[in-house]
Amino acid sequence: MTQIKKKLLIIQTKAPFGSSSIQESLDLVLAAGTFDQDVSLLIEDDACFQLLDEQEPEIINRKNTTKILNALPIYGVEKILVCSESAAARGLNPNKNDIFKLVSKKEIKNIYSESDTVIRF
Repeated sequence: MTQIKKKLLIIQTKAPFGSSSIQESLDLVLAAGTFDQDVSLLIEDDACFQLLDEQEPEIINRKNTTKILNALPIYGVEKILVCSESAAARGLNPNKNDIFKLVSKKEIKNIYSESDTVIRF
């Protein structure tokens, strides 16, 4: 008997080092990926700041979330989406990394409607 996988959408919206929400959301993404779930990660609003290169969060005793994002495909998480409008508003260009897929606000509405569960951080 084949089991139909539910689609899980995890959304990051907060700045990466102002709270623990980014780390908690990544922990959830990793757990879902490890258990072979159909999980997508959407990065929007101030969460886009974790895409900046050369961050040094170790100075404030935080984990480097950029390294974790880059490792997600190893754990079976291949849908890492970035809101193109959010990134552009913050002067970021995540296109330089092949693991991120830029999506528009219109596409995000479709992603929401196709997801069975949405968790927003």
